[in-house]
Amino acid sequence: MLRGDGFADALWRRFGWSYESRLWATVCMVQTDLATLRGYLRTIHYGRLRSRLARLRRRYVGLSLRYLHVDGAMYWPRPRQRLFQYRLRWSAYRASTGDLITLLDTGGWREHVMVSWLIAVGRRADLRARIASDLLGDAPCGYRWDYCTALARLGTDQDADLLRRYLDRALLIARAEDPGSDDEHCQRQAMGALLYLDGVLGSSRAQPLLAPGGLWEQWSGEVGAASLDKEGETTARLVAFAAGKDPGCRRQRR
Repeated sequence: MLRGDGFADALWRRFGWSYESRLWATVCMVQTDLATLRGYLRTIHYGRLRSRLARLRRRYVGLSLRYLHVDGAMYWPRPRQRLFQYRLRWSAYRASTGDLITLLDTGGWREHVMVSWLIAVGRRADLRARIASDLLGDAPCGYRWDYCTALARLGTDQDADLLRRYLDRALLIARAEDPGSDDEHCQRQAMGALLYLDGVLGSSRAQPLLAPGGLWEQWSGEVGAASLDKEGETTARLVAFAAGKDPGCRRQRR
């Protein structure tokens, strides 16, 4: 008790502390205890988060970084390629939305590449809002180009509109001096994906951008879609691979 006649009260009187001073000291001690408790709980939370992230990395990225071999898998023999596509498909269906968002929020570029491919392979439309938030956000990201394949694989008018909205903004940004920098956007890949979706959906969303004097010419110095034929073909091969089909890269190389 703050106003009792026990030892504590005698000690307070010995130092000349008033009742208000004792009350203030008690409040400060309680605040200190609460701050210590918050720090302890925060440590537990971060420890669990790191542990969860480590489990998700082992589950979806793999110790051998198997889901980063997509580019190489495009040229594998077809039987081995089918097995790889099956594993991708299984992981895409198995992953929860929360797991994928956690990897995007706390992982690096490896996790981003893996999640983008799982979205494409599983046609995870539940992550479309997250893609829109990242593509249309303020902070540039050099490995956003994987989102273009995911949107092309989702293949709806909504995805084509998202690519068009991104290009309306991104083509106003000056080209990065260093093509490999984190400040680089994905204008060329996004335009290739938009052209692919125009062909699939029978739309013409890319045409105003590709017109003479349009945003594409101002950004790249190139006129028309002829310079983007390779990007469109690349998008078609990536979408075919994500759909479990033969992308035809081995035949093309031969």
